[in-house]
Amino acid sequence: MRSLPQAAALLCNRVAVAAGFIIVAVIVRAPALLYSVLNYDESMYLLMGLEFARGHLPYTTICDLKPFGLFALATPFAASPFDPVISSRIGASVVVGLTAYLLCRVSSLLFSDERRLIGTSAGLGYIVFSLVNGGMAFQGEIFHTACAVLALLLILRAIHHRLPPSLAPMIAAGLTLGIGIQIKQSVLFDMLAFLTGFFILTAPNWQSLRHHARANLRPLIALGLALPLPTLAVMALYAGTGHWEAWVAANITAHSAFYTGDRELAWLPALWSVAEQAPLWIGGLLAAVFVRQLTFSGREFRATVFLGVWVFAIVLCQLFLRIASDHYFLQFLPPLSLLGGLVIGRGLLMYLPSRRHVGVTLAMLVGLTLFAVAKNPIMHSFHIVKDRLAGDTWAGDTPRRVTADLKPLLKPDDAIYVVGFQPAIYYLTGAVIPTRFAFTGMPSFLQPGRDGCRWIEPAVEMRRILDNLPRFIVVERGIFYAEMPLDVRRLLDERLIRDYRVRARYEQHFAHQLYPFERFVMNGGAPADVYELRDEPRARAPVNWPKEAE
Repeated sequence: MRSLPQAAALLCNRVAVAAGFIIVAVIVRAPALLYSVLNYDESMYLLMGLEFARGHLPYTTICDLKPFGLFALATPFAASPFDPVISSRIGASVVVGLTAYLLCRVSSLLFSDERRLIGTSAGLGYIVFSLVNGGMAFQGEIFHTACAVLALLLILRAIHHRLPPSLAPMIAAGLTLGIGIQIKQSVLFDMLAFLTGFFILTAPNWQSLRHHARANLRPLIALGLALPLPTLAVMALYAGTGHWEAWVAANITAHSAFYTGDRELAWLPALWSVAEQAPLWIGGLLAAVFVRQLTFSGREFRATVFLGVWVFAIVLCQLFLRIASDHYFLQFLPPLSLLGGLVIGRGLLMYLPSRRHVGVTLAMLVGLTLFAVAKNPIMHSFHIVKDRLAGDTWAGDTPRRVTADLKPLLKPDDAIYVVGFQPAIYYLTGAVIPTRFAFTGMPSFLQPGRDGCRWIEPAVEMRRILDNLPRFIVVERGIFYAEMPLDVRRLLDERLIRDYRVRARYEQHFAHQLYPFERFVMNGGAPADVYELRDEPRARAPVNWPKEAE
């Protein structure tokens, strides 16, 4: 037992370390504050969060297929009196800093790391590499990864104190993982790794594995029973409020359409995403090759094996998802950062004579790595900030520029129809949304039912929207418009010619070509055209929602 002064000193130390990681994360990720949209997914989170703050449960007014918890996370930011984009990006950076701190704590339980050499390296690595693969956005992976690492810390603390572990921390770990599932279901693969790691770290030998499993069955069952409770609570909420069908459509029907079919693994995007994290993958490989030299005991050897299993479990997750979206690969960051921290801490930092030498070396490594992986957004930010200081208030940010133009003109019942991947315009302007399919403005062309609500023929939905004559139409000049089915695009083009006039055309800032802010998805900088309804070509009909949305 620690004395009260010792406990207070330990708490102050931990708070200081956590605050240090948070400050570094907020500063390093500051370029994310420049844009209203980095990835279109985050726009839907904030838009759904805004609807939730208005009293509408997710999936009941607009469609999406992400879990309830992600929208609940976005709701405080969307409803705050501050700019929702700025506040959500700062919130994401704080969570990144806290996750880095949790990794530092985890490393001390996996390895003998009294000087925090491994943990500090791992935490800083996590922060730096959160800048790539879409990690600067308000992404689900940022939050479900935090849940996974927190659950791992709870489990490791429990088995560090006693075996079999106490029920309370295992239940807490199960609830934490359950919340992670309500943010994104991919955390199930983290859980698979943790279950395997539990036996890797605690079983005396393979011969006694069955007996060891029986001895620890009760706490593992407690964790398993706690795991589904957050999901069951959400299901009860929808059943109790009469919106059960909406929950089923978004969480079962949509995912059945999304994950089935003969879609092949997107190998090229997967390799691009891995290349963005190349230093971490090299660190993981070095840890595997030199594991005997880098570990000081059988316990540490087992810990390294567990981290390898964790990486493998996430590989299985990517094979299951098959899409290889860049932000999916953020899930690799915790185990790879810990392996990289092991290599740096044991291969370099432990041989330095003082904390000052360690600090200088870490600062140099962070600076070099930061410029190597984030040179483009850093240089991009320089050009954008220069133009904004020169008077172009929202240089490079198309949704902000559109909002600055249209918001002063909007009347309470005016609708804006956004075609493409810039639904941020809806919550930035506060305009009426003329369709439930706010994600792109249209139901899915290729996978009926994957939108999260009852599918409607795209041409039928387009005709319904245009018949209601939204006051403004914003068309992103990008892949969505280019690949729109001909009958749908022809209908849109004909109505734009007949009923609308071009109000403004927003071109892409040159910095997006010279120094791409994001290598994969950057919808906030896409060019767009804004059309305004002509002088009341005919009486404007009220918004005619599909019967399901009433």
